Amino acid sequence: MKMNTDSQRSPGRPKQAEDNLPVQEIILQTAAKLFMEHGYEPVSLQQIAKACNVSKPSIYYHFTSKPELFKIAVTTMFKHVHQATSRLLREADNLETGLLHVAEARLANPHAEIETLLREAERYLSEKQIEEIRAAENKIYIELADYFKDAMDNNLLRSNNSMLLAQTFSTMMVIGNKEDTLRAHDSTLNLGKEIVEIFLRGTMVR
Repeated sequence: MKMNTDSQRSPGRPKQAEDNLPVQEIILQTAAKLFMEHGYEPVSLQQIAKACNVSKPSIYYHFTSKPELFKIAVTTMFKHVHQATSRLLREADNLETGLLHVAEARLANPHAEIETLLREAERYLSEKQIEEIRAAENKIYIELADYFKDAMDNNLLRSNNSMLLAQTFSTMMVIGNKEDTLRAHDSTLNLGKEIVEIFLRGTMVR
């Protein structure tokens, strides 16, 4: 008996894909979470598939390899961070409030230190994959740098290297994400306030 070709699926293709359910998004979110929690090497495609309740061939249907899945998961994460940062800064009433909202959002979603994660994954990634990850990360810095530049133009901040300020502020978020730092504060809001206070006003008695 001849099968109807319209009902055939490629091997490993998840059934949900035909119903336009976000299988790919589920895989990406799960992979990003596992990579951020455990690093690159300890996480296998089988582990990701099990966490997503799909087969390993289903992973390969959507992503050609573990390095490619990693690249897309990390760049997608950076894209979401960039979008949230842009929205929070745009909606804020003033400079300090904007930074506080960004800090609170970042601190409420702890993540692995990206430099450590990338160093571990680097030998498995192509040069192009690394470049794409860095480009996605850089968009976040550019968003913050533009915000600081606008503040300088309006005499809210003294003239400085806006990109350096953006990278410094982002690094302070990484430090704030450390478990012992988070535990020492009763809320991410209060930790965010302290970080923004140090960033904007320093620690010297004036």
